[in-house]
Amino acid sequence: MKKVKDVLHVALGNDEVLRAARAQATMRRWAEVVGPMLAERSHPDRYGRGTVWVAVQGSAWAQELRMIKDKILNRLGELSGEPSLFKDVRFGVRPLPERFVAEVENTLRPGDVDVKELSIREIAERRLARWKDEGRS
Repeated sequence: MKKVKDVLHVALGNDEVLRAARAQATMRRWAEVVGPMLAERSHPDRYGRGTVWVAVQGSAWAQELRMIKDKILNRLGELSGEPSLFKDVRFGVRPLPERFVAEVENTLRPGDVDVKELSIREIAERRLARWKDEGRS
């Protein structure tokens, strides 16, 4: 039987294990990467060999994230301080982790509109109205 300290020493010497640990630390900052609205609809699942797999609430949100994939990769590289750490991002429609959903719900304040209940169309309409109010039309 091997001792934990012997196995841990070997694992920590592995470059891929160290890269995965750095990637996980960066992926915890997902809201900084994609913004709060998209962060409520998505969550990075795992990292392996330069690829991040992201769980997304629906296909429309997955498409929205795919359209900004390059920006996401750049932002992940900036936050990690190691641009070559992230090479690809894959988005898949699947349930968000229970723990993550609870964290998002805890950030809502009384009187806030629950953004999770809005469709992508409603959010786009609100953005457009705000944009016009700011005189950007």
